Amino acid sequence: MNRMPSGAEVVALFEAVLRDGAPVPASRVHALLVELHENNLDQWQREDATRVAGADDASVAAAKRDIDKLNATRHRLVEAIDAALAAAIDQRASATPTTESPAMVYDRLSVLSIRIHATENAPAYADRLPVLRGQLGIVQEALDGMLDDVRVGRKRFVPYQSLKLYGSHQSR
Repeated sequence: MNRMPSGAEVVALFEAVLRDGAPVPASRVHALLVELHENNLDQWQREDATRVAGADDASVAAAKRDIDKLNATRHRLVEAIDAALAAAIDQRASATPTTESPAMVYDRLSVLSIRIHATENAPAYADRLPVLRGQLGIVQEALDGMLDDVRVGRKRFVPYQSLKLYGSHQSR
Protein backbone atom coordinates (compact mmCIF):
# COMPACT_ATOMS: atom_id res chain seq x y z
CA MET A 1 0.00 0.00 0.00
CA ASN A 2 1.48 3.34 -0.95
CA ARG A 3 -1.48 5.60 -0.33
CA MET A 4 -3.42 6.88 2.61
CA PRO A 5 -7.20 6.32 2.59
CA SER A 6 -9.16 9.49 1.79
CA GLY A 7 -11.68 11.02 4.11
CA ALA A 8 -14.62 9.92 1.95
CA GLU A 9 -13.26 6.36 1.71
CA VAL A 10 -12.86 6.10 5.47
CA VAL A 11 -16.24 7.66 6.27
CA ALA A 12 -17.89 5.19 3.84
CA LEU A 13 -16.05 2.36 5.62
CA PHE A 14 -17.17 3.60 9.04
CA GLU A 15 -20.77 4.02 7.87
CA ALA A 16 -20.73 0.47 6.45
CA VAL A 17 -19.58 -0.85 9.83
CA LEU A 18 -22.41 1.00 11.58
CA ARG A 19 -25.00 -0.10 9.03
CA ASP A 20 -23.92 -3.64 8.08
CA GLY A 21 -21.12 -4.73 10.41
CA ALA A 22 -17.46 -4.96 9.52
CA PRO A 23 -16.75 -5.54 5.81
CA VAL A 24 -13.79 -7.58 4.61
CA PRO A 25 -10.89 -5.12 4.85
CA ALA A 26 -9.06 -4.21 1.63
CA SER A 27 -5.69 -3.77 3.39
CA ARG A 28 -3.94 -3.89 6.76
CA VAL A 29 -4.70 -0.19 7.26
CA HIS A 30 -8.38 -0.78 6.47
CA ALA A 31 -8.45 -3.64 9.01
CA LEU A 32 -6.92 -1.35 11.64
CA LEU A 33 -9.43 1.39 10.78
CA VAL A 34 -12.33 -1.05 11.24
CA GLU A 35 -10.87 -2.19 14.56
CA LEU A 36 -10.48 1.44 15.67
CA HIS A 37 -14.06 2.24 14.69
CA GLU A 38 -15.48 -0.82 16.46
CA ASN A 39 -13.44 0.04 19.55
CA ASN A 40 -14.77 3.62 19.45
CA LEU A 41 -18.32 2.28 19.15
CA ASP A 42 -17.76 0.01 22.16
CA GLN A 43 -16.35 2.95 24.11
CA TRP A 44 -19.35 5.12 23.12
CA GLN A 45 -21.72 2.44 24.41
CA ARG A 46 -19.81 2.03 27.69
CA GLU A 47 -19.83 5.82 28.17
CA ASP A 48 -23.60 5.75 27.67
CA ALA A 49 -23.80 3.09 30.41
CA THR A 50 -22.23 5.54 32.87
CA ARG A 51 -25.08 8.00 32.27
CA VAL A 52 -28.01 5.65 32.79
CA ALA A 53 -30.37 7.13 35.36
CA GLY A 54 -30.30 5.03 38.51
CA ALA A 55 -27.14 3.13 37.60
CA ASP A 56 -25.48 1.91 40.77
CA ASP A 57 -21.93 2.86 41.70
CA ALA A 58 -20.57 -0.61 40.93
CA SER A 59 -21.99 -0.50 37.38
CA VAL A 60 -20.58 2.95 36.73
CA ALA A 61 -17.18 1.96 38.14
CA ALA A 62 -17.09 -1.17 35.96
CA ALA A 63 -17.99 0.90 32.89
CA LYS A 64 -15.27 3.45 33.71
CA ARG A 65 -12.68 0.64 33.97
CA ASP A 66 -13.85 -0.68 30.60
CA ILE A 67 -13.59 2.83 29.14
CA ASP A 68 -9.98 3.09 30.32
CA LYS A 69 -9.15 -0.23 28.63
CA LEU A 70 -10.93 0.79 25.44
CA ASN A 71 -9.17 4.15 25.43
CA ALA A 72 -5.78 2.43 25.80
CA THR A 73 -6.71 0.19 22.86
CA ARG A 74 -7.76 3.29 20.88
CA HIS A 75 -4.34 4.87 21.42
CA ARG A 76 -2.59 1.62 20.42
CA LEU A 77 -4.65 1.44 17.21
CA VAL A 78 -3.99 5.09 16.29
CA GLU A 79 -0.28 4.41 16.75
CA ALA A 80 -0.49 1.23 14.63
CA ILE A 81 -2.33 3.00 11.81
CA ASP A 82 0.22 5.81 11.72
CA ALA A 83 3.11 3.36 11.86
CA ALA A 84 1.68 1.40 8.91
CA LEU A 85 1.17 4.59 6.91
CA ALA A 86 4.63 5.96 7.76
CA ALA A 87 6.23 2.67 6.67
CA ALA A 88 4.39 2.77 3.34
CA ILE A 89 4.78 6.46 2.46
CA ASP A 90 8.01 8.24 1.53
CA GLN A 91 7.89 11.59 3.27
CA ARG A 92 10.15 14.55 2.69
CA ALA A 93 12.11 14.96 5.94
CA SER A 94 12.48 18.72 5.38
CA ALA A 95 8.74 19.29 4.91
CA THR A 96 6.78 21.19 7.54
CA PRO A 97 5.15 18.79 10.00
CA THR A 98 1.39 18.57 10.36
CA THR A 99 -0.19 19.25 13.73
CA GLU A 100 -2.12 15.97 13.66
CA SER A 101 -1.26 12.61 12.22
CA PRO A 102 -3.57 10.92 9.69
CA ALA A 103 -4.68 8.33 12.26
CA MET A 104 -5.65 11.05 14.72
CA VAL A 105 -7.92 12.51 12.03
CA TYR A 106 -9.31 9.08 11.12
CA ASP A 107 -10.16 8.71 14.82
CA ARG A 108 -12.03 12.03 14.76
CA LEU A 109 -13.94 10.88 11.66
CA SER A 110 -14.87 7.68 13.48
CA VAL A 111 -16.27 9.52 16.48
CA LEU A 112 -18.17 11.97 14.26
CA SER A 113 -19.63 9.07 12.25
CA ILE A 114 -20.80 7.42 15.47
CA ARG A 115 -22.24 10.71 16.75
CA ILE A 116 -24.16 11.21 13.49
CA HIS A 117 -25.44 7.63 13.57
CA ALA A 118 -26.60 8.02 17.20
CA THR A 119 -28.23 11.37 16.41
CA GLU A 120 -30.06 9.91 13.40
CA ASN A 121 -31.58 7.41 15.84
CA ALA A 122 -32.61 10.12 18.32
CA PRO A 123 -35.37 12.15 16.63
CA ALA A 124 -35.40 14.76 19.42
CA TYR A 125 -31.91 15.83 18.29
CA ALA A 126 -32.51 15.84 14.52
CA ASP A 127 -31.80 19.59 14.35
CA ARG A 128 -28.15 18.81 15.17
CA LEU A 129 -27.64 16.69 12.06
CA PRO A 130 -26.81 19.54 9.64
CA VAL A 131 -24.14 20.84 12.03
CA LEU A 132 -22.67 17.37 12.57
CA ARG A 133 -22.64 16.62 8.84
CA GLY A 134 -20.98 19.99 8.25
CA GLN A 135 -18.30 19.16 10.82
CA LEU A 136 -17.77 15.78 9.17
CA GLY A 137 -17.33 17.44 5.77
CA ILE A 138 -14.83 19.94 7.16
CA VAL A 139 -12.75 17.22 8.83
CA GLN A 140 -12.81 15.16 5.61
CA GLU A 141 -11.70 18.20 3.60
CA ALA A 142 -8.91 18.99 6.06
CA LEU A 143 -7.72 15.37 6.02
CA ASP A 144 -7.68 15.22 2.24
CA GLY A 145 -5.74 18.49 2.09
CA MET A 146 -3.20 17.15 4.57
CA LEU A 147 -2.85 13.89 2.63
CA ASP A 148 -2.30 15.82 -0.61
CA ASP A 149 0.34 17.96 1.11
CA VAL A 150 2.12 14.83 2.38
CA ARG A 151 2.00 13.19 -1.06
CA VAL A 152 3.64 16.13 -2.80
CA GLY A 153 6.14 16.82 -0.02
CA ARG A 154 4.78 20.12 1.31
CA LYS A 155 4.00 18.49 4.66
CA ARG A 156 5.02 15.44 6.62
CA PHE A 157 3.41 13.74 9.58
CA VAL A 158 4.98 12.34 12.67
CA PRO A 159 3.38 9.06 13.74
CA TYR A 160 1.34 9.51 16.89
CA GLN A 161 2.72 8.18 20.17
CA SER A 162 0.34 8.57 23.08
CA LEU A 163 2.75 7.90 25.93
CA LYS A 164 -0.36 8.16 28.07
CA LEU A 165 -0.23 7.35 31.75
CA TYR A 166 -3.02 5.39 33.39
CA GLY A 167 -2.71 5.72 37.14
CA SER A 168 0.91 4.96 37.89
CA HIS A 169 1.38 2.78 34.81
CA GLN A 170 2.33 3.91 31.36
CA SER A 171 0.17 2.53 28.52
CA ARG A 172 3.16 1.37 26.44
